[in-house]
Amino acid sequence: MPRNLEPRFSLRRLGGWSWAVALVPLAAVSIACGGDDGEVVARASDIGHVHDLVVDGDTLLVATHRGLLRVEAGTYRLVGEQIHDLMSMAELDGGTLVASGHPDLRLEEYRVDGAPPFLGLITSTDGGDSWDAGGLLGRADFHAIDVEDGTMLGADSTGTVWRLSRNGGGQPIGSIPFDVNDLAISPDDPDVVVATSWDSELAMSEDAGQTWELLAEAPPIFEIEWATTGLIGAADSGELWTAPGPTGPFERSGNAPVDVETLLVHEDGVWIANDGGQLHRQDEDGSWSPLIRAAD
Repeated sequence: MPRNLEPRFSLRRLGGWSWAVALVPLAAVSIACGGDDGEVVARASDIGHVHDLVVDGDTLLVATHRGLLRVEAGTYRLVGEQIHDLMSMAELDGGTLVASGHPDLRLEEYRVDGAPPFLGLITSTDGGDSWDAGGLLGRADFHAIDVEDGTMLGADSTGTVWRLSRNGGGQPIGSIPFDVNDLAISPDDPDVVVATSWDSELAMSEDAGQTWELLAEAPPIFEIEWATTGLIGAADSGELWTAPGPTGPFERSGNAPVDVETLLVHEDGVWIANDGGQLHRQDEDGSWSPLIRAAD
């Protein structure tokens, strides 16, 4: 995702999935069918966890356990008819979406006999209205994906790092020594990659994800992002840290709203998703304005 702002924020992704989500019927993810344009409208508290955000034109796309949603006039609306459990998502140059997680098993084309329900890397060229499965279907479940300067890496649920291709293919190239929560490629040098764990550990690679070093002196960082000035990290508690690079030094730089699940930094703004399906956008003064509030 673009990182040309100097943000003051954090994010948290929550893991986990279930067959019940993968098999859930369309009506179960919504509170109403029949908005102004007949689309499915989802209540914030019904969408499950938010894992990634992408700006698509003048709308915000939201990857959740209950499929891909978009934000419209303070409301979540379901995008397309495929309700995948999306654990990660990113946007390539040209607007193609890539995502991973667990498939909507109502759909025969996403079932692979003898293989686990893993999406591999799916792609969409129409903003998520439809998705195409690549060659990794049934082979990998990426909990983190990042794209920078033509390099796309994914970390699966086992900590294996894959080099991914635009057509939905890829191959494993290395292994991170923990359960990966977040992944970020340096915008200045795509060989430099950082990753965080569910236990707020930080690791660094200097060979594009092939080998990794734990950074024991780093503060507890749950989410990590690259900005033009260096790294932005967030502790699970919401404490924010900045550093010129992976080896530090790290300095405290403020706090984000609590219970943050994910973060988006885009050329014209910064957004976070909070527990309960809430969304906030950062104002120019560093405060946060809600776009969607959790249901009462």
